[in-house]
Amino acid sequence: MKTKLILTTLLTGAFCLVMCSSGPSAPADLSSSAPWPDQLVGKWEGAIGGARYVEHWNKVDANTYEGSAVTYDGDKAVSSESMRITLFSDHWLYLANPGGQGVSCFVRCSADTTTWIFENKEHDFPKRVGYRITGDALTAWIAGKDDADNRMEFPLKRAK
Repeated sequence: MKTKLILTTLLTGAFCLVMCSSGPSAPADLSSSAPWPDQLVGKWEGAIGGARYVEHWNKVDANTYEGSAVTYDGDKAVSSESMRITLFSDHWLYLANPGGQGVSCFVRCSADTTTWIFENKEHDFPKRVGYRITGDALTAWIAGKDDADNRMEFPLKRAK
């Protein structure tokens, strides 16, 4: 099982880099040494449009973080998504699999100690995925061609 997971990650990463890095509009990646992903590990919760939204992130190894997001209406899960942030070929990738409908890949285009932004200009929507951590607050967002275009925010707090 672990071999299959590693192989899937490598193949998806290679495909993603080819798709996201072709042409002059490919985002430049920054140093892979930023410590930010470790801050993401844990459980985050918030209210989104009257529903409860929960993200869980785990550190798999030094270069891979796996996440899940579930939206609840009361006690009933109404949507889910699997995510992975992984370092592949000197680029941080954000892989999203909403509801098991296929994997979308985004390449990190911006980073500092509190914020990471991933981009895939070829994706229909979103084209950008961002995470900002300030203390026990996490703001996740998706957006179109820039961070203001059709932006949808997910304000979350670290859950105990």
